[in-house]
Amino acid sequence: MRIMNSDSRKAKKIKKILCACGLGFEADRPIISDINWEVYQGERWILIGANGAGKTSLLSTLCAYNTPSFGSMSVDGKEYSTYNWQKMRERIALVGSHLRRGINRDEKAIEVVISGKFGQINYWGALPRRLIMEAYSKMKRLGIGNLVDSSWNTISEGERQKVLLARALMTKPAVIFLDEPCSGLDPVARKAFVSFLEKLCSDKKIPAIVMATHYVEEIPRGFTHALILKGGRVLASGKIEDTLNSRNLSQAYNAKCALSGKPGKYILKIGKFPIK
Repeated sequence: MRIMNSDSRKAKKIKKILCACGLGFEADRPIISDINWEVYQGERWILIGANGAGKTSLLSTLCAYNTPSFGSMSVDGKEYSTYNWQKMRERIALVGSHLRRGINRDEKAIEVVISGKFGQINYWGALPRRLIMEAYSKMKRLGIGNLVDSSWNTISEGERQKVLLARALMTKPAVIFLDEPCSGLDPVARKAFVSFLEKLCSDKKIPAIVMATHYVEEIPRGFTHALILKGGRVLASGKIEDTLNSRNLSQAYNAKCALSGKPGKYILKIGKFPIK
């Protein structure tokens, strides 16, 4: 199993964005353990595993919503133990269901985006023209400039995810974490959102992306690496073509899995389970 191989990236002087070394988090019991992981600028990572594998817990720990029990971690060269992590969160963008649930129904899309500048939900301050124009440029870039005056309760789940992504870009983050972004989308909306993510991946101005998911069918083209979790530990990690395969997924899901296709067109067939 290859946990990390950064030699070639160091040779090219690609900036290291995220580093976890022996990282663990416990809450009455071990939740994640011995996580060793490096993410470099421009990379697009899939974080995949079964329910309870530790995907959301890992993202929450890296965002310092969970205090690490052991090990070390850094984002954009700043160590968790020596830097003001509240300020560091400005360099991290977490897009997940916790945000969607907390937004007021009558909040305007432009206000949702602006709130990202201050790391808060539901913006109550004044709307300076400078912030309005900055937020609009982010929305236009993601193809949702037409939603500026739309209320949160009138836009679709797919549109909400794009608004939250625009919100995430307001702080100019070093890395964007997408926690199951296709959750709650119907099959048509999911396909459209995956296509949207494919375009996002090709934009070199977009920072490193880590997307957590249960489903290989949700993996867009353009994703470069994969990390597979099982029982809170790294099962496999590396380039997506080397890591995402039938053998590793069979171990991750404790069932006979047959993976075919490629990013954007993966198909996973499930056979007998559990594996003896």
